Amino acid sequence: MTITLSKSQQAVVDFSDGNLLVIAGAGSGKTRVLTERINKLISNLKKGEKILAITFSNKAAEELKERLISLLGKQKLKEYAYIGTIHSFCLDIVTSRGSVIGLPDDLHICESYNDRLHILKEAIETIPSFKTKYLSGVAKDNQIIIKKFLDDLSTAKRNLKFSDDYTDNPLIQTLFEEYDNMLLQQGVIDFDDILRYTYQILTERDSIARLYRKVYKYICIDEAQDLNKAQYEVIKALAGKEIGITMVGDPNQSIYGFSGASNDYINNFFVNEFNAHRMQLFENFRSSQLVIEAAHRIEKSFKAYGKCMYKGEFEIHDFQNEYLEAEYIVSKIMFLVKNGHPDVENQTITLEQIAVIARNRYVFSKLKELLEDNNLDYTLKVSAKGSFSSESDFMKAFELGIRLLVNKKDKIHLIELRKLINYPKSDINFDDLINSDELSVYWKNLMTALTDAWNLLLKNEKEIKFHTALKVLRTFIDLSETQIDEHEKILISEDIKAWENNWDIYVKNSSSGERSLGNFVRTVSLGSTQSTSDKGVILTTVHMSKGLEYDVIFIMGLNEGVFPDYRAVRASNGSRDTKQIIEERHNMFVAVTRSKRLCYLTYPLVKNTPWGIKRQFPSRFVLELKA
Repeated sequence: MTITLSKSQQAVVDFSDGNLLVIAGAGSGKTRVLTERINKLISNLKKGEKILAITFSNKAAEELKERLISLLGKQKLKEYAYIGTIHSFCLDIVTSRGSVIGLPDDLHICESYNDRLHILKEAIETIPSFKTKYLSGVAKDNQIIIKKFLDDLSTAKRNLKFSDDYTDNPLIQTLFEEYDNMLLQQGVIDFDDILRYTYQILTERDSIARLYRKVYKYICIDEAQDLNKAQYEVIKALAGKEIGITMVGDPNQSIYGFSGASNDYINNFFVNEFNAHRMQLFENFRSSQLVIEAAHRIEKSFKAYGKCMYKGEFEIHDFQNEYLEAEYIVSKIMFLVKNGHPDVENQTITLEQIAVIARNRYVFSKLKELLEDNNLDYTLKVSAKGSFSSESDFMKAFELGIRLLVNKKDKIHLIELRKLINYPKSDINFDDLINSDELSVYWKNLMTALTDAWNLLLKNEKEIKFHTALKVLRTFIDLSETQIDEHEKILISEDIKAWENNWDIYVKNSSSGERSLGNFVRTVSLGSTQSTSDKGVILTTVHMSKGLEYDVIFIMGLNEGVFPDYRAVRASNGSRDTKQIIEERHNMFVAVTRSKRLCYLTYPLVKNTPWGIKRQFPSRFVLELKA
C-alpha cells in the first residue's frame, strides 16, 4: 500500500545527513513517519546489519512492529530490526554480557517494591552503626525512613551512581553496597539496575560496545522527550560516533519528570553532543478543530497546521456529585454507541473507540460500578509497570514455583511461597517445602497437581510444555474433591487463561532456539507478555494513555487538587517550585490530545469523604478552557 506523506513528513523520512531530532506535535502522524523512516533505513542496510528501534512501552513497540510487518513481512523485519522497549533490549545485554563486570549468570528481575524493601531491611540489619545513626525506636517512623532510603537508592541508580560514588558518606556507601550484594546473592537485580549495569558494560568494555555497533547501524527512539539520564547515557554509550540516531518527541508531552525524565536530553544534550539536525512536524492529521483549539489553550506553544476535516465536539460539564458525574458519562457512552456521530468515520462508535482518562485510579470507582450495572465492558489500565501477577492463591503458588525453578538462590519468593501456604518453619529449601509432611491437608492436595505441572515444565528444555502443564492444573481443579472455594475456582480459571495468553504472546515474539523458562519469567517481569488488545471502554490514568488515541475521550474528576495533583499545587504556591505544575499542564495536554473527534470534560461540585461532604473547585485547566 502506498502511503502519501506531507512535504514535511517526507523530508523526515528522506533525511540522510547525520543525526536527527524530530519535534512531532500531537496528531502529526509521528508513528506513521517513524515507520516509513525505519523502512527506508532498512533498505540501505547490508546483510547482517540492523536497526535498533526503541520505545518506552510494550504497546508502542507492538504497534510499530505490526506496521512494519505490513510493509516488510515478519521474516525480513526480524532479520533487519530489533523493536522493543529500552529495558527489554538492555536486559538482553545484562543477561548475555553481565559476566564481564562480575555479574552472576541467569539473572532475574526483582520487580516488586515490597521485595526490594525486604532486601533493604535485611541489608540495614547487617550494619549496626547505620541503625544507630538513622533509625529510632519507633517502628512506624523507621518504616518511613527506610522507604525514603529505598526511593533515594532508586533515584541514584537512575542517575547511574554506584556505591563508590558515596565515599564522602561511608554509611550510605556501605548500605548501597550491601543492598546490591544481597540482590546479586539471590540471583536478582532491581528494575533500575538493568540500565545501570548496561551502561557499565558498554563504557567499561569498549570491545562489547564495538560489537553492537557493528550490528546496529541506526538507532530510532520514539517518545524521546521521556528520556532520563540513564536511558540517554546508555544510548550515547551504545552509539559512539558510528551509529546514526533519530529521536522523535514532543516537549509538550513530557510527563515523566517524577522518574527523572527531562526535555533537556533532546533539546540540549542530544542536539549539542551529536550535532543533530532539528526538524518539526506541525500538521495535525488526527484531531478535530475544537480539540486542537482546546489543546492550544492548554499549551500556548502547541501549533497545528492544515485544514481539519471535522469540527468535532468539546464540552465541559459540572455535576452536583461524583455519582451524577459517572451517570452522565455512562449515559453519554450508551447514546454514542447507539446513535454514532457524524464527525466519526462511518458515523458509528463502538465501546473500543472510547476512553475515560483520570489523573489517578481512585477517580474511577463510581464509574466502574455504573458500567458494571449497565453490563458495559471496560478495561482498566492503571499500572505503569505492566508486569503480570496471579489473583488466586493456587496460581500464585504456581507462579512462585516457576520463579524458584529458574532461580534456586531466590530467597524472597521462597519466603513468599512459605507464607502463602502457611508453612510454619523458615529454614527449608524449595524441594523440601513442596514435599513436606507438615503441609496442611488442603495444600498437600494442591501441591500434588502443582508438582506435576512443574515437573512437566522441567522435562524437556528444548520444547517447554507450558500449555500441557496448565491443562494438568485445569483438570485437577475441575475434578478435585478438595474443598476449594467457588470464588477461588473462578479466579483460578481466569488466571490459567491469563497464563495461557502470556505464553502464547511469548512464543509469538521469540524463536524456538531462544526460548527457556528463565527467559519467559524475565519477559513476564518486564510486562512484555501483556496483551495489547483492549476490550470495551478504556479507563486509563493519564500516564498510561501516552501514545494512544480514541475517537471519544472523557476526562473526569477535573477538580483543583486532583488534576492538577494537590502536591504540584502545593509546591507551586508562592512560585516556589513551578516544575511540577508545568508537568501537570503537560498531563492535561496529553489527556486532551488523545481525542480524535469528541472530548468531554467533567467534574463534581462536592465529594463524599470519610470526613463528610466537601465542596470541590474546578481545575485551573477547566477555568482556562472555559474562558
